[in-house]
Amino acid sequence: MMECKPVTTPMDSGTKLVKTSGVKEEDQQLPYRELVGALTYLSTMTRPDIAFAVRNLSQFNNCYSTEHWKGAKRVLRYLKGTSNLGLVYKSKSGNLEGFVDADWGNNIEDRKSYSGYLFSLGGSAISWYSRK
Repeated sequence: MMECKPVTTPMDSGTKLVKTSGVKEEDQQLPYRELVGALTYLSTMTRPDIAFAVRNLSQFNNCYSTEHWKGAKRVLRYLKGTSNLGLVYKSKSGNLEGFVDADWGNNIEDRKSYSGYLFSLGGSAISWYSRK
């Protein structure tokens, strides 16, 4: 992945991942769960910009396929292209702002909603969450 081509978004807007009936034998060799676990840590601690994509990928830990693996690798390609981004906290605090959004049951698998929030202080994220 060190020589991969970076992408500008962590998840393709047209991507609709679906559950598989089980993990195929050839897909069991993929370190999908390990990669999603590492990405979960990053999205929780330092990279709120990948939280939605990682949350979407993590729901397939028991039923992933090559398509899910490609989606996880896309997040890595995004991280490679945005390695210069980070959270910066300045000594002078500014305004406290909050943002929230939901998609109201848009998941085609189970009709559950995705929702998330972000709070920022002085333009820097201080709290964020994405959930199904």
